[in-house]
Amino acid sequence: MNKKIIKITSISLIVLIVVFGLYYKVKNDSAVVAEIYEVGRGEISEYVEETGTVKSRGEKIIYSNGIGEVKNINVDEGDFVRIGEILAQIDSSKTDLEIKALNAQIQGLRATYKEAVKPVDKSKIAGAQAKVETMKINLEEARRNLENSKKLYEDGAISLDDYKGAQNNFALQENSLKIAENELKLLEKGVSGNIKNQYEAEIAGLIYKKEILEKNKEDLTIKATSNGTITELFVKEGFYVQPGVNILEMGNIEELYVGVDVLASEVRDIKVGGEVIIYNDDLGIDELKGKVEKIYPKAFSKVSDLGIEQKRVKIDVNIPQNENLKIGYDIDTKFKLWSKTDTLVVPDNSVFEIENNNFVFAVEDNKAVLRKVEIGLKGEEYIEIKSGLKEGNKIIISPDEDIEEGVTIKEEKK
Repeated sequence: MNKKIIKITSISLIVLIVVFGLYYKVKNDSAVVAEIYEVGRGEISEYVEETGTVKSRGEKIIYSNGIGEVKNINVDEGDFVRIGEILAQIDSSKTDLEIKALNAQIQGLRATYKEAVKPVDKSKIAGAQAKVETMKINLEEARRNLENSKKLYEDGAISLDDYKGAQNNFALQENSLKIAENELKLLEKGVSGNIKNQYEAEIAGLIYKKEILEKNKEDLTIKATSNGTITELFVKEGFYVQPGVNILEMGNIEELYVGVDVLASEVRDIKVGGEVIIYNDDLGIDELKGKVEKIYPKAFSKVSDLGIEQKRVKIDVNIPQNENLKIGYDIDTKFKLWSKTDTLVVPDNSVFEIENNNFVFAVEDNKAVLRKVEIGLKGEEYIEIKSGLKEGNKIIISPDEDIEEGVTIKEEKK
């Protein structure tokens, strides 16, 4: 009898275990797997995100001021140069020839000017005076001869040709006297002031032309305007360049910063000195903290990758040195607009609206419980909770349509 009772009891116990196991399995199989978040205190922030470009301090383009063929480039990319160092040379042979030609013209004109303003020899003046006196005597004799020839012609003693010959001789002697008198006046007076001014002006004009050529020749020698490192060469030896053509780029590669073009509508909340987070997964940079150094005063138009024209403002961001950063790299930036610390926060994808009220699904005794909450500030990834939850409460992240109040929740394993 006792054996029979023991046997029945054992069978009943086994049945109970099996039933309980089946119940537990069914219960677990019907549970909804969800990601759970434990409510806590933390920081909530809002950011403006943009892609920036790494640049160097003192970055500048050295360009050509002259015309000609690039004869020599004395530097390579990566070379450090000092102010005044010759970086490249444009062919100056044509300019050299033009300067030589001007020097010859100036020398010749100065010699002519010197001869023109030289004091007249007194013996030349005396000779000219004697010549004038002789011309006067000759003219007086020609006058008497003309008067006699006229009487003789009227008396029929000489022909008309003889009379005309006397007239011509008188006119000739009269002109000769005028020439001799003019020559004497020039010798006595010397070179006029106008002629001197003309010579001096011509010489000065040639000197100015020479100075311009010499300045042009200086422009053909390209020098470093500051200390720095050559970051890029735009031309090679043998290239023909015009004024304004980029020759090379240089800057201080030890001092880098990030240049960012921010939408004009988002700049108003960004302040000089504000925190900026710099990161790039491809470069292995998780987070560098920089600061807004300069906000440029003028907006400009820029076409986005989608072909939309936008107004943007340039912002310079000061960053700490990092060996992974190189000039020209694109880097992600996050401008912190505001932040609040030590406040109750939950992920933004855990809060949803029902009839203009905010709710979350809390988890209590492994069951989903709909709970109304009052929210405060909205950050980039988190939302401030002002009421409805306490620190340590558990809520569901990104609840889907399978989750409803009373549903059994099984926490997703990570």
